[in-house]
Parts: sequence; structure tokens; C-alpha cells
Amino acid sequence: MNFGFSQLKDLLPKAIGSYGVTREVRASLIRDRARKAVRHIWGDDNLEIRPLFFKGGILVVECENSAWGQEVFMKKNEFIEFIERDGPLKGSIKDVKTRVRG
Repeated sequence: MNFGFSQLKDLLPKAIGSYGVTREVRASLIRDRARKAVRHIWGDDNLEIRPLFFKGGILVVECENSAWGQEVFMKKNEFIEFIERDGPLKGSIKDVKTRVRG
């Protein structure tokens, strides 16, 4: 039975768009999924890789050192696929850049 109620998942995209925060919400979702991807690919206890921000299709990831940066580079496609595997984020990420913590 429907009782005339709308599901929240159907209402949120409209509400987000009407307030003009779509870009910020997408960036937040991508960073959240990127944190999950780091745990999935490199392990739950990984503190060496940390997503910083998403802007203009580029996800910037901070790495403890250049060796971890190389690891991100080598698994970039797997990283992007994990983040984008759910519907609305498909095609959002054009590239992943690394920044060495320092």
C-alpha cells in the first residue's frame, strides 16, 4: 500500500537541486565513497591514503609518501570503479591526482 507517501530517495535529488548544492553534495558523496574504496582496496587500517577533495572531475588524494602515491596510480581504475559503481556517481571522476603529505 502506498498511502500517498513519497519515498525519501525520490524527494532528496529535487530538494538538493532546488537549493543549488548539487555539486557540493556530489563532491561529498565521492569523498565518502573514496574513503570506503581505500578501506576496501588497501585495508581497514590504512592511514597512508586519504581523499582530500573533489573538484572539476578531479579527485585529489593525499598520500603519506611517493610509494603510496604510486600504489594509488597503479590501482587508479579499480579505485574509480569502486567509487562510481552506484548509479548517480557514474562518470563523475575524470582523474585521480595524488599529493604527498608534507
